Amino acid sequence: MRKTLTALIAATAALGLSACSERTEENAQDFAQKAADDTRDNAEVVENAAREGAIVAADKISEGAEKLQAKLQNDEQTDLSQGDGKLDGTD
Repeated sequence: MRKTLTALIAATAALGLSACSERTEENAQDFAQKAADDTRDNAEVVENAAREGAIVAADKISEGAEKLQAKLQNDEQTDLSQGDGKLDGTD
């Protein structure tokens, strides 16, 4: 009788652990899926921020280039001594 009772208790414990193990595995799968979803969402946020930053940087470069072009054109028009165009230090 004691052996039967011990076997019954052991079988009940094994079934309980098996059910717990399945639940743990399901929880781990859910956690992994949620982590993957969060990672994807965060990557989209980073991508958008990088894209917006690149647009701002390109705009600033364009503004700087326009200012430089205007300055060079102004210098070209206002510099009375343009020199002879040779890079020999005699200008």
